[in-house]
Amino acid sequence: MLVIDGTILLALAVETPQSGFAASLLVAGEALAAPQAALVEALEGARRLMKEGHLAQADFEQLPALLPSLLSVLAADAALLPRAAHLAAVYDLPVPAALALALAEAKEAALATLDLRLAHAGLDVLGAERVMHPGEALEGAAGESASTVG
Repeated sequence: MLVIDGTILLALAVETPQSGFAASLLVAGEALAAPQAALVEALEGARRLMKEGHLAQADFEQLPALLPSLLSVLAADAALLPRAAHLAAVYDLPVPAALALALAEAKEAALATLDLRLAHAGLDVLGAERVMHPGEALEGAAGESASTVG
């Protein structure tokens, strides 16, 4: 199982500069999981793209049906909220990002994100072998490096 956040979910659903990285995650054939908040996070990102003229309104309005279909597991947020609140406070994360991290931790799964702050928090919580982020190498407090795709 691979936990993704709303940034990856959006890049899977809508063509963005990061869509190649997101699509590369599908090659492994792992089941994709996300907290319910990832749907809202991805839809909000798509709304911003629409507002900026990068996404047609008709395409935006199809996303509420498409986004959940991209996931094998859509985890309820309620059970994750206590741990997510702690992670949000400690790592200064938006709550939807903290929910994705809490889900990856609870499921002992890897986490893929385009959010650099979430990736850094993931290094501390999950370890480098369970964090995937494109671009620059990430290093945790213990000098661990996360999996990156350039």
